[in-house]
Amino acid sequence: MQEFIFDIEKPLLYNWTGTFESPNGSWTHLRRTLYDYELIVVTKGTLYIAANNIEFTIKKDHYLLLPPLVQQYGFRPSSCRFYWMHFAQNEGDIIFLDPKEILEDTYFCTNGQVRYHYLRILQTGYLPIKERLFILLKQLQDNERRYHNKTYNDFQVTSILWELYCQQNLKKKEMGNKTISSDNDPVIKRGKEQLYTDIIDYISWHLAESIHVEQIADYYGYNPRYLSTMFREISGIPLKTYIINRKMELAKSLLTDTNDPISQIAYSIGFHDNHNFSSCFRKNTGLTPTQYRDSFGKRLLFHQ
Repeated sequence: MQEFIFDIEKPLLYNWTGTFESPNGSWTHLRRTLYDYELIVVTKGTLYIAANNIEFTIKKDHYLLLPPLVQQYGFRPSSCRFYWMHFAQNEGDIIFLDPKEILEDTYFCTNGQVRYHYLRILQTGYLPIKERLFILLKQLQDNERRYHNKTYNDFQVTSILWELYCQQNLKKKEMGNKTISSDNDPVIKRGKEQLYTDIIDYISWHLAESIHVEQIADYYGYNPRYLSTMFREISGIPLKTYIINRKMELAKSLLTDTNDPISQIAYSIGFHDNHNFSSCFRKNTGLTPTQYRDSFGKRLLFHQ
């Protein structure tokens, strides 16, 4: 799979952003030549788009990154919704580097502080914590409408690429840097790591429900206390806290990306009491759901 290299010694350059929603099921992406980078993050449906005769099918919760000077067009009708963001390298230069020439952990040191010099981004992929990227993209739109500050937007674009990079390497970092208490048997370690990833997947698939530790323990056939202890040893946080954090990330995404009533959002993530949801949200973020929504409410929505 193709990779792109971004020099982040200085912030990247913001050009344009927005949210697109296809007007109907027969809409096809226009044909044009890109003169900067474009990041597309699909939040609903499927986007069928080609670049230089290479066809991409981008499903919900996946992203696509396209470089300058490609011919972009839709190769079949798409019914979808997506964030898009146009940006450039520093000083507007188009930089072509061979990924093989840059090590995976390329960095430089300043006063003993390790700083990454380049970001390696895969052209397309799945977003394991999609809500975090959705929120950053929505904040960029709000910044554009509210402040019209190019420098601020440049740093926000760079933050979005950083988040994409971190999510791209999330599972490798989680599983590559963890040691599990005092278990020395590699077979036991692998078993715990597999159970840990299974729990993560289970929570992702059941976010719309009222999830309890006991429910997960019963599903996998373990004692709840053992499961909670194992999860904390690997992740560093209690299982119950992880569940709440994932639900709140999804709630923040829905609050900024939709116009759904707060009560409906609460119900959609497994809260059947709006008061309990608001209380939990405020404890997690320091803001009420309404305050959070109003903070980033100026969306840039396109239909053509």
